[in-house]
Amino acid sequence: AVLSRAMERFRQASQGPVLERAAELFQTLTLGSFESLRPDCDEGGRDVLVGVRPGGQVVHTSGMSAGTCDQLYLALRIALLESSLAGREPLPFIVDDILIMFDDARAAAALNVLSKLAQKTQVIFFTHHAHLVDIAHDVLDGELHVHELCTSAQPVPA
Repeated sequence: AVLSRAMERFRQASQGPVLERAAELFQTLTLGSFESLRPDCDEGGRDVLVGVRPGGQVVHTSGMSAGTCDQLYLALRIALLESSLAGREPLPFIVDDILIMFDDARAAAALNVLSKLAQKTQVIFFTHHAHLVDIAHDVLDGELHVHELCTSAQPVPA
């Protein structure tokens, strides 16, 4: 019971700032298609997170595209990471092809967000999509270090 109360106090204390930051990131990642996030309840009474569009329309994750759900997940992940970095030694943020469901404009926005995160901690972004590297070169203007691990489909000799 004591542990449950302590966990609930922690959730209440950290939820506000993390959710506020996630909402800012989500707005950026969706190019303003959503203006905020808020907790809500589903039909079964379970806590859920919903997106709010400009004008107040509430959208549950079931009504979001796969790309928008990926943007929500990324916004939450980064907000939680930023929260955990406060006063601690930074940990690398490693992601693998997180932008495959993003259109080019939203991929550019996400790369900008990751670039800002890289000022606080190391960001390692894996992709096998050459067009995302091109977008990163266009958007990040010198703040990018590309390391090609393999340039052909041929096996690497031992």
